[in-house]
Amino acid sequence: MIHDFDPAIMTTPLGAIYWYGAVYSLGFLGIFVWFWARRRPVNMTNAEVFAFTIMFAIGVMIGGRIFDILVYELDYYRARPLAALNWWEGGMASHGVLLGGLIATGVYARVRGYDLIALLDEVVVPGAFLLAVGRLGNFVEGGVVGSQTTMPWGFVYPDLEGARHPVALYESAKNFVILPILIWAIGKWKPGRGVVTGLFVFLYAGLRFAVDLFRDYEAAWLGIGTGQVFNLAMATAGLILLVWTLRHPRAVPRTAQRRPRAASWLQVIVLAALIIYPLGIPTSWTRANIVEKRQEATEEARLPLPPPYPV
Repeated sequence: MIHDFDPAIMTTPLGAIYWYGAVYSLGFLGIFVWFWARRRPVNMTNAEVFAFTIMFAIGVMIGGRIFDILVYELDYYRARPLAALNWWEGGMASHGVLLGGLIATGVYARVRGYDLIALLDEVVVPGAFLLAVGRLGNFVEGGVVGSQTTMPWGFVYPDLEGARHPVALYESAKNFVILPILIWAIGKWKPGRGVVTGLFVFLYAGLRFAVDLFRDYEAAWLGIGTGQVFNLAMATAGLILLVWTLRHPRAVPRTAQRRPRAASWLQVIVLAALIIYPLGIPTSWTRANIVEKRQEATEEARLPLPPPYPV
């Protein structure tokens, strides 16, 4: 099969709207809908649902961008530091999305007086949805590709040698499978014990490590794909957290009852802007950088092999 998808949904007078960016918008809506539906069990007011979604979206966007620049594309941006501001050129990292979302949740819990573990147990459910639809965007934009394969479902990319595993679809399916497991878990273990968070981290990272064995990473670290290092670390931390929370049940602190408060128009406008903002992000890697790297990889693959012995 030929991978010839148009990364743009449409072109407007203000610029193109991309599939990759649209999945972030859809994911942010998912965060909002989940907490709106769960606002009574979580003890959130209408205004707090908006406030938390806004902070979470900001954390995701900043974390994903900074992580991509510092970990995956540092050489490119070291030579072009001002290009780090060009969000419309692409460049987001899923591990940074997770880290940014974690920091944003921690800050919100601290400022608003929520139990952090309880809030994390809630947010990982719509977070899994965001990550699942995010990989669909990766597949369309072609920034995450697999290793070469002879399987009939392999995809041929115009700038890569051979058919490739649709690894972005593999991971999207993996995240969609995790989603109902988390929904079941949040009904079995009350948010605040940490079981749901540990289960998410372990399943997400552990299964991702398995999926990423079929991925062709554009960058490597410690002899393996850069993301695999973080996958292993996360899976280990998730397993430790899961075992600990199951063996040492945590007393869930009660959250003080909050006075009902409606969302302000400013919150509505800011959240709408944050949902619209990602629509202009075209790819997970910076477009110019990924083109250069794939050209280099193609040229290296076409070089003749050295002789097995001196001549």
